[in-house]
Amino acid sequence: MRNWERALSVLEALCERGQSAEHGWTLDMELLPPHQQQVNALEGQGLVELACREDRAELSALEGRPVRWAARLTPYGHDTFAYGQSRPGPNPRPARQPRTGSWWS
Repeated sequence: MRNWERALSVLEALCERGQSAEHGWTLDMELLPPHQQQVNALEGQGLVELACREDRAELSALEGRPVRWAARLTPYGHDTFAYGQSRPGPNPRPARQPRTGSWWS
């Protein structure tokens, strides 16, 4: 899987989980640590926002448990995800057409 496809997959996961949560955040228990690391990398590109200490405290109160990590898409992340979904896939190679006639024509 290429980096773009991996990033799009992570953005999709954040978008789906964020939409299903009342608070709009994807929490630590919803993503595996390798995916969290990918999210952390996407934050540097402005695609994802990580919850600050105050946000995590509010989320902890809502969840009734400590929330150590939470993320959500930024507006730029939403736009990037929408663009990635609307992009056509790679062009497959056209099938070779069988030749008709003799082999030298």
